[in-house]
This record gives sequence, C-alpha cells and structure tokens, in this order.
Amino acid sequence: MFSMVRIIPGDPLSAFADPSNPDPAALDALRHELGLDQPWYTQYFVWLAGVLHGDFGRAITVPGEVSDLIAARLPLSLGLAVLGTIFGALIGIPAGVLAATRWRRLADHMVRGSTFVLMATPPFVLGTILILINSLTLRLPLVGFSRAATDPLKAIGVLILPALLIGLVLAGVIARYTRGTLLDTLGQDFVRTARAKGASPGRLVRRHALRNALIPVTTVVGIELAAFVGGTVVIETVFALPGMGTLLITGIRASDYPIIQATVLLIGAVYVLINFVVDLIYPLIDPRVRVHTR
Repeated sequence: MFSMVRIIPGDPLSAFADPSNPDPAALDALRHELGLDQPWYTQYFVWLAGVLHGDFGRAITVPGEVSDLIAARLPLSLGLAVLGTIFGALIGIPAGVLAATRWRRLADHMVRGSTFVLMATPPFVLGTILILINSLTLRLPLVGFSRAATDPLKAIGVLILPALLIGLVLAGVIARYTRGTLLDTLGQDFVRTARAKGASPGRLVRRHALRNALIPVTTVVGIELAAFVGGTVVIETVFALPGMGTLLITGIRASDYPIIQATVLLIGAVYVLINFVVDLIYPLIDPRVRVHTR
C-alpha cells in the first residue's frame, strides 16, 4: 500500500505551486521539511515507526494531523455502516425467510424480483430522487451533518435516510443468501425428522432451520459492514457527510500520502477485526461450530 500510493501519478506539493510564478526552491524546501526527498525505504520506516506509536503523520494538503482527521470522521462512518447493516438485516432476513417458505409462489417471485431491482439500482440514484422529492414537499433536513455532542437527535436523523438506502441494497444481498441457504437447510434430514415428529412450520424454521442457515448470512453481513466503513463515498457525497470515504477520496485526488496510507490501513484493520468478531459469533448461532478442549 505504501508503494502503490507513490506509483499513482501526481505530486502532493503541486497544490502549493503557483502556476504563474513557480518557485522550485520553495517547493524543494517544503519537500525537505516533509521528508519527501528521502529514499522511499527511509520514508517507509519513518512512517512505520510513527504508526507503531499511534502517529500517522501530518497531512500535506489538509491542515492538521492525520490522526485528528480520522478521529473526526470515523465515528460518522461507523454509525452509518452500523445503521445501514441493521436496516439491511432487519429487511433482508425476514424477506429471505418469506421467499424460502413460499418457494415458487407469489411471495417468492416478488422477493426475488425486488432483490434484483435493489441490487441493480445504485443507492445514489435513490438518494438523489428522495432528496429531490423532499425538497419539493416536506423539506426535512436530510442533507448535512451535525455532531452528536451539539445536537444528538439531528446527528442521528441525518444518518437515517443514507443508512436506509445502503441498507436496502444490502437487504437484497442478504435476502438472496437467506433464501438459498434456508432452502438447502429445509431439505436436510434433521428437518425432515422434525417435520415427521409434528413440528409446526413456524417452529421448524425458527428452532431448527434458520439458525443453521444463518452462518453464511452472518459472513456476508460482516463483510458488508466492513466495506461500508470506507466504501460509502457516493452516499457521503450525495448527503454531504464528512466520513472516511470522502477523506480517502480527498487524499487520492491530492496525492496526500499520509492520508491515503492511514485511511487504507485503518479500513484493512477494520476488515480483520470484523471478520474476527464474526468468527466468534458463529458458535452462538450454531452450537455445532464450538470446539471443545479435552
């Protein structure tokens, strides 16, 4: 990652150059002050030593420390990701169960058709339409950002619509996974045995089939949750939300190495952490996953 950001064309100091009256000496002095004139391996070990001490360096094109920039934006991205995942799970899992229990019936066809539409429609399209409709009707404060410390209700309120939009797309994915895995589970021997013993259809799904079918669904939810932390750039742009995605794009456009390095590193760490948490959740969903030490 450190090497790739330096392969990208662009000079982070170009923002400080005056096209009409360039001053190479001033740029060289600034490059020396930032350590950009050092060999790449020297820059790498200096940066790595700072990371190990929790110091991601100072941004080049944006005033302030990179750690402060991330600390100001990460809570918003995490809140948006968590809310979007909650909406997706609350909509997608029941829809998948409905489709599986009504296999090849009208409800199944409606759920499958809806998931295709949701997965094929970019969230920013729905977001733009809703913002336009709102501007002509209710005029609710849907765009903008407010910090929780100053106005908690507004801070949560402005996240509901963008979270719902990304949650709808995630709901399409979750519904399809839930439907597929639940259909496979309903065809297994232990489900047939429970049905032969007189278990009602509802109890059959809730107590026997659904828990076994949720393992791959949980994996998908965890992966999507991690992706939302830095992958909601378009939604953040449409709704004017200063999150991690917009910070990453700002760094890429300006070739701001410290911002790109810290943001990508943090997103990768979030992926690892969430996948680890998902692994810990598996035994709670399906007791057969538990490993007993003898």
